Amino acid sequence: MFNILNKYLFKKFLSSFILTFLILATIIFVGDFVEQFRKSTGKDVPIIIIFQLTSFNFPSLISFALPVSAFFGSLMCFLSLVRSSETITMHTSGLSMQRLAIPGLFFYFIIGMVYVTSVNPLISVFEKKYSELEFMYIDRVDKFASITKNGLWLKQDNSEKGFSSVLYAKNIKNKGQDLIDFMVLEYDENGFFQGRLDGSKAKLNDGYWEMFNTQVTPKYNESYYSEYLLYKTNINLDDIGDSLSSPSSISIWRLVTFINFLEELGYSAIDFKMHLYNLVFMPLFILALVYLASSLVNGLKQSDKFGFTIVSSLILIFFLYFLSNLLDALGATSQIHPILAKSLMPIITMIIAIIIFQFENLRIKKII
Repeated sequence: MFNILNKYLFKKFLSSFILTFLILATIIFVGDFVEQFRKSTGKDVPIIIIFQLTSFNFPSLISFALPVSAFFGSLMCFLSLVRSSETITMHTSGLSMQRLAIPGLFFYFIIGMVYVTSVNPLISVFEKKYSELEFMYIDRVDKFASITKNGLWLKQDNSEKGFSSVLYAKNIKNKGQDLIDFMVLEYDENGFFQGRLDGSKAKLNDGYWEMFNTQVTPKYNESYYSEYLLYKTNINLDDIGDSLSSPSSISIWRLVTFINFLEELGYSAIDFKMHLYNLVFMPLFILALVYLASSLVNGLKQSDKFGFTIVSSLILIFFLYFLSNLLDALGATSQIHPILAKSLMPIITMIIAIIIFQFENLRIKKII
């Protein structure tokens, strides 16, 4: 009997989640489409490109809709059970509201794990495509640099020579200010190769690279060696840091390695750590929200009005949203550890749910 009941509740949670998620997803998609349209105003971006930008950006916004969908989907499921008097029948069989929440907790735990382990890597692919279109049609500039595990690739211009160049360095330090074992390939305005520079070290300083122990090999002249050389550039240190990939464009399976790599280069990886711990604790946060939803309907009867419960749920969600943003701000500025910033939300949500359960149980005992 209980297995059949679990299957029934599982289906109820599934249908409620799908309905809630579709509503929120539609609102998010339309809102982001309007935002992409606003950003492209005056830039002659085709409507099909705006639609593509919205489509590629939409998967990364799912992370905001998923916890909210879990909460309101669960709340809607519980309220429908109360309205149809099914909870009364279940309670008379000795099943408490906490027991009825178990199928929902199991269902949403699966949803959270599938999102983190399988959907997130797909989102990173769409995020990269979105970034490419955004740079091409909205910002209309190229990234100055690409930082990978193999080193730094940098595109720059030299106004003194009238050349553009591609710079590669095997290792970088001090957030890209110091390059170790570098190579520069120079090209003219027509894209023809004009020369090459190889050196042991380069330091970025006031619009120039200070190059040390450099072998200069022009295309049409004899190569020569220089112990110290100034090479003009149009980039600054912030341009290199701003060219880092966004956290959402990196799969969870690569985040730990990428964080370690950035820290070895001297960069702060705090944003990537916040994103990593957000993914790690998301299933637990979703479970806490489902448990919170069950606490809000505990003790409700078919004849009761649901207005107070709905208003209370909205107030709680706004409070948790504000608290989450506050903790994110504290974690992003390193005032608290990123793990603490992300782990506190499931804990606080669960504590609130337990308090509500205990308060309702005391109220029922007083009535009896």
